[in-house]
Amino acid sequence: MRRPPIPESLKQKKALAERQAALDFYANWDGKAKFDGFAAYKAPDIRAALEQAFGGKCAYCETFYAATQPVAIEHYRPKGEVTISGSRVPPGYYWLASEWTNLLPSCTDCNSPRRQDLPGEDAVTSGKANAFPLASEGSRATAPGTEKGERRLLLHPYLDFPEKHLEFVWGTGTVDDGWVRPRNGSAKGATTIKVCALQRRGLRAARRDRLLDLIAHLESVVEARGNASRHPDDPALLEQFERRLAEVARFVADEAPYSAMCRQVVISYHDSLFGANETP
Repeated sequence: MRRPPIPESLKQKKALAERQAALDFYANWDGKAKFDGFAAYKAPDIRAALEQAFGGKCAYCETFYAATQPVAIEHYRPKGEVTISGSRVPPGYYWLASEWTNLLPSCTDCNSPRRQDLPGEDAVTSGKANAFPLASEGSRATAPGTEKGERRLLLHPYLDFPEKHLEFVWGTGTVDDGWVRPRNGSAKGATTIKVCALQRRGLRAARRDRLLDLIAHLESVVEARGNASRHPDDPALLEQFERRLAEVARFVADEAPYSAMCRQVVISYHDSLFGANETP
């Protein structure tokens, strides 16, 4: 998705002073102490900007959380310490604590360690928290700028196209609908599914409900297209077709819940919706 504009608070002297204070602290770090001055990322305009940009949905699972819980401002690269092989290792990516592109909105289940009911295994504790897995631990950044050499394994909505790494099960008419799996063996897809528990029971059910609603709308569009094709001189039928297309467009808008999944389904319906060799 397109990166939203940087909130004004992150450009102000207070935020810049905090960044410098963190740099100074870790320049003379004793290997144990923790910098406790991270506050710039909590500014009200940052929360508002993230909620507007993402439409009140989680950056990882695309669930619309705004009606039931406050947004968690999540650090894509953890600011204070990183979980490596089950241990929390400081200092983390302290220089990115108030970097705009490192801040994402997250729901509680994706962001916090929680017991999750996952398919084919006993309940496990999952949630991103301080995780930031890499393809090679030896490339882990330890100073500003060196993160550019990392081979990250967690999807980022500004830096990646999730549809290249994730595919969703649909159209089976079974409980498998709504499942997600790595596309073409994508390591980023597999890691993101695991770290954020994207296969958790409640999330699968929510995606399946959205699928059923979308498919019903798509079938109505196909029906309307057939009617308009058989009666090309009837403006009412053409208007009905266009109106039903507009209804489907709501499912694939960036701010819509599970829009990545919905786009996958709509693409599969393309020929039925518009005819072969036609574009919407």
